[in-house]
Amino acid sequence: MWVAEFKVWHEGSPLLPLSERLDVHAYSTYLNSFKERGKAKVMRLAVFWGKDKEKAIQAMYAHPGTEVISREGDQLVFSQKAIRSFHTIVSDKTAFFLGPILEEKGFQWWKVGSNQKENLIHLFRRIKKLKGYAKVELVRIKNQKLQTLSFNPFSELQGKDLEWWKAALREGYYEYPRKISLKQLGEKLGVPFSTLKDRLRKAELHIMKKAGQGL
Repeated sequence: MWVAEFKVWHEGSPLLPLSERLDVHAYSTYLNSFKERGKAKVMRLAVFWGKDKEKAIQAMYAHPGTEVISREGDQLVFSQKAIRSFHTIVSDKTAFFLGPILEEKGFQWWKVGSNQKENLIHLFRRIKKLKGYAKVELVRIKNQKLQTLSFNPFSELQGKDLEWWKAALREGYYEYPRKISLKQLGEKLGVPFSTLKDRLRKAELHIMKKAGQGL
C-alpha cells in the first residue's frame, strides 16, 4: 500500500482558523454523510486539546454553517454542508484517509493511502491546482505495509517512549489538576526537560492516532 502525508491549508474549514489564532490543537475525522431537507451534509468528530480548547469549542457553536450535534468533554460531533467540506471537492475512489486529520497551527496534516502511487500524486496535483483556495505540501510518500486494524494502541510504542509515558500517567501528570510538573517528572526520571517533553509528545500523538482509527 502506498501512503502519503500532506500538509494542507484550505478555505472554508471551521477548524483551521481556530488552530491558527488560538493555542489549540485538534484531531478530526469524518463519520458519515446524509441529506437534510434535500441538502447533502457530512458529519464530523473533533477532539480538542491545548490552552485555548474551551474557546475553540465555543467558537464551533457560533460558527455559521456548522451545527454542533453533541459534546462530550473535549469532543464535538458536528455537521456541515457537504459542498463546504474540502475532502468532497478533491477526493475520489482512488485514495482514502488513514486515521484522523491533525489540525495544528493553521494547517491540516493528512495521511492518505492508495494501492497505486500515481493516485496519490494525482490527489496532490488536484489540490495544487486550487490556487488561492488551497495550499498543499507533499511531506513524504512511501510504499509500506498497511495495518488498518490494531486493537492495542501501544503495539508500536516501545522502549523509553512507553516507559516514560507510563511514568507520567502513574505520577499524575495527566490528571487535572496535575500532581506533578514536567520539570519535576524529568528530575524524578533523570531525563532532561526538553528530551522528556519531545518524547512524551511523540507518545501522545501515536496513542491519539491509534485511538482515532477506531472512531
